[in-house]
Amino acid sequence: MHNTTLSLALLSALILSGCAIGPDYVRPEMASPQNFLHQDVNQTAKGTIDTQWWKNFNDESLNRAVEEALVSNYDLLASRASVDALLGKFDQAKSYLYPQINANASLDRKGVDNASSGGNQLREGVTSTYAGSLSLASYEIDLFGKVRRANESARAALLSSEYASQTLKITTASSVAASYIKLASLQGQIDLAKENVALNHEIVQLNEMKYKHGVIAETTLLQSLSEVESAKATLSQLEATKIAEEATFNLLLGRNPSPVSTASLNAITLPEVPAALPSSILNKRPDIASAEQNLIAANAMIGVARAAYFPSIKLTGMLGVQSLELNDFVSNPARIWEIGPSISVPIFSAGRIAGEIKTAEADRNQSLATYKKTIVSAFNDTDNAIGQTTKAKEQITYQRARTDAIHKALSQSKLRYQVGTITYSDMLLVQQQWLQASQQFLIAKQNALIATVSLYKALGGGWSDEQTPPLPDLLPSGR
Repeated sequence: MHNTTLSLALLSALILSGCAIGPDYVRPEMASPQNFLHQDVNQTAKGTIDTQWWKNFNDESLNRAVEEALVSNYDLLASRASVDALLGKFDQAKSYLYPQINANASLDRKGVDNASSGGNQLREGVTSTYAGSLSLASYEIDLFGKVRRANESARAALLSSEYASQTLKITTASSVAASYIKLASLQGQIDLAKENVALNHEIVQLNEMKYKHGVIAETTLLQSLSEVESAKATLSQLEATKIAEEATFNLLLGRNPSPVSTASLNAITLPEVPAALPSSILNKRPDIASAEQNLIAANAMIGVARAAYFPSIKLTGMLGVQSLELNDFVSNPARIWEIGPSISVPIFSAGRIAGEIKTAEADRNQSLATYKKTIVSAFNDTDNAIGQTTKAKEQITYQRARTDAIHKALSQSKLRYQVGTITYSDMLLVQQQWLQASQQFLIAKQNALIATVSLYKALGGGWSDEQTPPLPDLLPSGR
């Protein structure tokens, strides 16, 4: 009797305490740097980034493109559908925490004719049976937390999917901005190539006149004609590259093939991103949140697997009424009830349960490694983006000065060649240096803009206090 009382007391305590089998989630300890390696330590740290960071480039066409992609991009639409599907699975998992009650009603009519023939003792005529009941579906009493752990895992999977969708949103906006900048750069290079073609045509006309008057040899004329064709080939190649980039851009926006117009690359503002940033700013990165939720889900599944070692108690029941007359069904029916508890105790599983636990623990360890790698990748991505942005801005300064100088040299060389004080080869060398310097300046501006886009992306794409769902403090303590 004493053992029975003790067992009941322990069982009651377990139910009331709400304990669940398996390890509770604890955020892993992981050392993290306080500051980024390539940031400007002389500036005051700033911890906010505009959620609509693309507007800092001051280009209305870019703004419209990003906003259109966030609505129409098919990868984003598929991601949102995936989140909705996981929301449905979470609702299913949550429903198992509660009993499922069904209402049933029935009418059974049975007729008997010629009951007296053949010695039958059946009741002559039509018999009606009215019945109604409430039934309890097979409900598992969650003594050991199996259902709660499954619910915890489903919830974490849902949140992981939501954060992954936010990550994809950031990636999409970044990809659209980068593609737009590449198109603007390519258009600038195409304009430059056209200018080079026109310049070469001008030189050919000059050489034809000089050749006609015997000032230059035919070799020089042919060389200038060759330069025209080379300039046309470069122009054609740039136009082909732009066509390919337009296809990428249109796909990001969910469009059919269509021409894309952009602002001049020089008209796109290079934003000033804070040079001093605290490492805690990465708390806002949704990919870290997604990785942690995957870890929480995997951790909860260990409890689900371990719960298989313990008894499973299920309960079914029914409460109803029945009568042969319709008026008795309401006023004086026969009452029927039924209860059917059942218990299943694992005795021998031939290592199946142990194998499931081992698999769940391995999945947790894999998710843990992925979580830590995501944090380390976030720091490296951000530090690299800070460094690349700084150096790209320096290269703009250098290339601008180089381009201005060589442009003046080209103007002087053209005049000197016209009057015959330098050879065609000398002028051509300066022309090629001008073309190369002008292209490299455009590419330097492109690289600086794209590096800034990458920095916004690495910093989590911006956020506000009203962001939904709210992101918790994701970086582990002990940094």
